[in-house]
Amino acid sequence: MIMKRQPFLLFACLFSLLLLSSRCKKDKFELPPETTTGAMTFGCKVNGKVFVPRDGRGQPGLFCQYLNLGEGEGGGWFLNIPAGNWQISPIESVHIETDSLLVEEGVIYDFKNQKGFPHAFYFKSREYRKLDNNTGWLHITTHDKARRILAGTFEFVGTNTSTGENISITEGRFDIIY
Repeated sequence: MIMKRQPFLLFACLFSLLLLSSRCKKDKFELPPETTTGAMTFGCKVNGKVFVPRDGRGQPGLFCQYLNLGEGEGGGWFLNIPAGNWQISPIESVHIETDSLLVEEGVIYDFKNQKGFPHAFYFKSREYRKLDNNTGWLHITTHDKARRILAGTFEFVGTNTSTGENISITEGRFDIIY
């Protein structure tokens, strides 16, 4: 009778190990591939650690706006990509924005805190804004206006102005529909 249980126990142990190993792979975050299809993806590394935005249910925590507020003062093209991990505490997010900038495919823009340039910041309990003396750029790799697809890459160093602490955002990429 003991001999008959051994194959079952062996099968149960192997099955349990298989489930555990597949669970470990599922929980490991990787950067999304660099695509240009409107896949609604966003990712980067924050001080070397992968950041992929998620809402409270594990779905992509990604929202995008790109709109024209007309001509004249206060007008122009505005891009807003707040990519966040909407967990209970602390909320972690990376933001890319433009102020009065019509973004063009193939152009590399420096992040600057001025009208007509893209801006970037990271937030997790504190704000780390890309300052003008820090490095940082935004490369628009695809802008398909007919299909409203915007894809690109980015990097920047953000500084907390209260503490002077820096944070490094590298290998950033997004592929969104606006």
